[in-house]
Amino acid sequence: MDRRFSVSFVSSLLCLVSTVLFAGAVVTDFRGEAGFNRVELKWIVGAESNLKGYQILRSMDGLDFQTIAFVKAKVNESGEKTYTYIDRTVFKPTGNVFHYKLRFVNNDDSTSDFERVIVVSPQISAARHTWGSIKAMFR
Repeated sequence: MDRRFSVSFVSSLLCLVSTVLFAGAVVTDFRGEAGFNRVELKWIVGAESNLKGYQILRSMDGLDFQTIAFVKAKVNESGEKTYTYIDRTVFKPTGNVFHYKLRFVNNDDSTSDFERVIVVSPQISAARHTWGSIKAMFR
């Protein structure tokens, strides 16, 4: 066997194992789909290890992210897993651009962020837009 191939293969395997152990999950796909008054987030996970679940974070400016939901890990399922979360709270008047990212929450409550950020621009009804403004006044 070629020594370069062997070293490359071992390095790749170690990277994959350390990613699984450090991050708690290996996400193979993460996407958002804009809808009318909602955003549907989907992610596919190839492997999970020591994972409690996923925090879903949203930002209006791409810098200041806030947690909007928590999705429990499917610990009893084996193989590839598909997760879906629908954000029905997209009514604030911000130019209708929302940034989303995932945060892995391990069983020991340590966290790490998935590096990919999704930007989505849903269609928002005028009534929903007005209701969002009224709710924001009373926060």
